[in-house]
Amino acid sequence: MTDPDQTLSLQLTPITAGFAHILDDNLEAALDKAKQGGDPTQEWFDAQNQTADFWGWIADHTGPDDNPFAPAVDPQGNPIQIASNGNVDMRNGAFYRGSNQLVTAPKPGDPPPIVGIGTVQTHNTTNAISRDISFGLGLVGIPGGIVLSKKLFADLLSPAYKNFKTLLTKMSSQFKQATEVETPDIDPDAEAEGPIEDATAEVGDVGGELAEQGAEYLAVDWGSVIGEAAGLGVIAAIPLLVSYLGHKMVNSVEIHNLTDTDVSWDVLAQVHGEPSIIPKEDKGKVIPKMDYNTDSWGDKTTVKVAYAANFQFINSTDYTDIGYVLSLSPAGGPTAKTVTAIPWAGDNTIWAGQSGDDPNQLYQEHSVPDGRLSVAATFGSYKVTWSISKLHGETEGAYFYGVLGLIEKA
Repeated sequence: MTDPDQTLSLQLTPITAGFAHILDDNLEAALDKAKQGGDPTQEWFDAQNQTADFWGWIADHTGPDDNPFAPAVDPQGNPIQIASNGNVDMRNGAFYRGSNQLVTAPKPGDPPPIVGIGTVQTHNTTNAISRDISFGLGLVGIPGGIVLSKKLFADLLSPAYKNFKTLLTKMSSQFKQATEVETPDIDPDAEAEGPIEDATAEVGDVGGELAEQGAEYLAVDWGSVIGEAAGLGVIAAIPLLVSYLGHKMVNSVEIHNLTDTDVSWDVLAQVHGEPSIIPKEDKGKVIPKMDYNTDSWGDKTTVKVAYAANFQFINSTDYTDIGYVLSLSPAGGPTAKTVTAIPWAGDNTIWAGQSGDDPNQLYQEHSVPDGRLSVAATFGSYKVTWSISKLHGETEGAYFYGVLGLIEKA
């Protein structure tokens, strides 16, 4: 039995507000191209959907002795763990950020002292887009008398990385199972609960000098970051769902906020079809503003991160349409509305603009085909571009249509 007096416990604190894009030249160039509509938009979603093989592969390695990750070293010489299937590279890292002083568990009600940072990063080799989710590693329990130094922190890496592997593989497996049903309706937070509980319940063996000083076990509490972990699960589920539902009509929607203002979203009317994935709403229906990533110590990254909301809609049966009205509202600004109409027969239609009409009436007014693959509208000091990958027909044997939304300063 694990001795609680020999167990060091870490609690995770969110740093990024979900799984964020790294805002670099690759992202800006890819989005600028994708918003044209048609083939460029399809290329963006092709790169996303090709990750199904990666997440399916991760999901198939849930056993304790079945590890898709390999030990590696980052350019700064820090030990990390990596996994790759050629199309997607993933790396996980835990990095010491404490100081060489006596660290004790906090008093009840006090926040845990942050001793490190944990990251999960992916890099899509098709379009060179990188994403990141970061957590502060807060010390909530430590055997008495231990000075937690960088050297001793290194003894935590093996059990910590094993714990990361448990979360990522079991969450991928859980979301994969959730997609493999006839009519999926995925609640990201609910699907993430089981894997979070498994990872939190896991206790790993600590070795080295830290064990000699009395800390023989490590426990990691993921409960405080379930919303952020659920967002990572959605990124895994969407391409898997596209792969499984090839015989249905599938509409993936990705809305990027490239402004310095939070943007609220809402599905005002689901006229046809149904959502299979909706963004988590634990912190409201908000796409956070583009900003530098500030960690728990007040350090700011030199590269901004940009957030996106991911949706997926399917038709209710094999012979019905997909159609909905979405609103986008920058904080303190006016509201833009968008229409997406994907009929079972006929051409798809998109629209964006401002209107006070009832959402169902708005849909009827703007769901008449006009042949446009991309539309743009200015509302206040903002601009929304709404683009679709195709007006009709199949893509590689499936009725898949991608819609990309960009919100920018006008």
